[in-house]
Amino acid sequence: MRILHLLQWPLNDITEDVMKIAKSQGFDAIQINPIQPLKEDLSLADLKWWMSYQPCDLSIGNQYGTKEDLISLCERARRFDIKTISDVIVTHMAEKAAGTFEPHERVSSRLVSRSDFWKEKKQIYNWHNRYEVINYNNGLPGLRVDNHEVQDMIIDFLNSLIDCGVDGFRFDSAKSIALPEEGCDFFPRVLSSLKRQDLINYVEILYEPDDFLEKYGRFAMVLTGNYARDNSNSIIFGESHDTFYGEGAIGTTRNITAREAASYYENLSSQYDNTLFFARPWDSQWKMDIVKNANRFCRGAYRKEM
Repeated sequence: MRILHLLQWPLNDITEDVMKIAKSQGFDAIQINPIQPLKEDLSLADLKWWMSYQPCDLSIGNQYGTKEDLISLCERARRFDIKTISDVIVTHMAEKAAGTFEPHERVSSRLVSRSDFWKEKKQIYNWHNRYEVINYNNGLPGLRVDNHEVQDMIIDFLNSLIDCGVDGFRFDSAKSIALPEEGCDFFPRVLSSLKRQDLINYVEILYEPDDFLEKYGRFAMVLTGNYARDNSNSIIFGESHDTFYGEGAIGTTRNITAREAASYYENLSSQYDNTLFFARPWDSQWKMDIVKNANRFCRGAYRKEM
C-alpha cells in the first residue's frame, strides 16, 4: 500500500485531476488533513500546519472542508479506487495558553465541563517513561482516553467519518494511548465498535524499538520512521510533516531537497510494502517519475502497472 499524505490541502482542491495523477503515480490511498474544528478563525492562507493538531471538538468541519465536502471527496476517491484516510486527533485538544494545560475557550463544553475527562496538568519530559507518556501531557491538554464516556464520543466521531465514506484512520500521538496490559481498553473497545471492520487503521508511533511497535501492532498497523521488523504491519515514511516542519533534532528533512526526499522514499519502497509519502506544501515533487517508479516496488519486485 502506498499512501500520499496531503496535509493542508482543502478537500475541494483534491479534485478528480489530482486523483487521476495520484493513481497514475501508484498511490493506493490519500491521507487528508485533520477535519476537526480549530481554535482560530484564520483564513487558509494564514493557518499554520500545527493548528490542525489543536482541535476543539470530536466532530467534523473546519477551514479545510465541511462534512459535505468530505462526502464529495470520498466519492471522487472511490471512482479512482483510492482509499481516503482521515487523520484524527483524539488524545488532546487545543490549549488556552502555553504551559497551562487549560483547554482553549473554544473547546466543546461537553468536554470542558468534566474534570475527569482530562489528564493531570503535568508535562511529559521523558518519552521513554511509560507512566509519564500515558498520564501526562504532550504540551497540550490531554484527554483521558481510558474513560469510557470519552471513548464513546470518539466512537461516535469515527463512525460519523465512516458515514461520510472514509476508509480508515491515522491516530495521531498514539503512543500516549495506554495498552490493555497498562490498564486501558481503548484500542479493543473503540476499534471493535466501529461500523466497518475492514478499515485501514494505523497508529503513529515514533522513536521506539521493534518490540514496542509490535505491542501496538496487535490492534492496527504502525506508522513509523523507524526501520521495522514486521513488513506487513508497518507503514514506513522517510519524511513526515514533523521531520519537514520540525525544529531541532525532529526536523531531520527540513534542509534536504525534494529530490533527496524522493530518493530516500525510493529506497524505503524497495524494502517495505507499505509506505507514506509526504507531499510538501506548494511543491509538486509527489508527481516526480522517481516517486512513480518507487511505488511500483514491492519487496524488491515490481507491482503490476496501474
